[in-house]
Amino acid sequence: MSYPDQQHTPTRPSTVKPGTAVGILIAVIVLAAFCITGFATPGFLLGKGESIPLPVPSSNPAPTSAPTSSEDGPTSTTISRATRPRVTVTRRPAPQAPEEGVRVIKDFLAKIAGNDKAGAIALACEEQKRFMDDKIDSLLPLGSRVTITRAGGTSKFVLAEVTGTVENRPARGTVIADRKADGDFCLTTFSVRDV
Repeated sequence: MSYPDQQHTPTRPSTVKPGTAVGILIAVIVLAAFCITGFATPGFLLGKGESIPLPVPSSNPAPTSAPTSSEDGPTSTTISRATRPRVTVTRRPAPQAPEEGVRVIKDFLAKIAGNDKAGAIALACEEQKRFMDDKIDSLLPLGSRVTITRAGGTSKFVLAEVTGTVENRPARGTVIADRKADGDFCLTTFSVRDV
């Protein structure tokens, strides 16, 4: 006997649709990212209760006072907290720039102010002389009034911070001089920009 609602159609195995699989995968990734950021990295899900400071070990034991008693109340003990040792940071003074290097930079700036381009280029290091003509024209034109505000360096170089006016506009920058093999200093590079 056969029943009308029963048909002889083959049954397909149930499969997960690709859209559903992608949705589940995205949900798992979002949940994992939320848990990592919530508990591990920033920890915004962790409680921010009061923290209890841990005692700092000290070479001297913490002094305690003897128990005191009064007629009105129970015995009490006072313990003073150990204090952290203070650390003093000492700063070394900036190394002094060699005077010869500072003098070369001052001479270079004076030659620029005095419209002596050939004299300024002569103070440059040999490998830099070919670039100085264009660099002077573009960054520090002749007639610019720039002076050293601060200089520092080592026995091998001098870095000077400079300020002044370039083409009647306020400017600031740096000038660097290096020590040559013969011991004299020469101008390596400079950069001066409008403020």
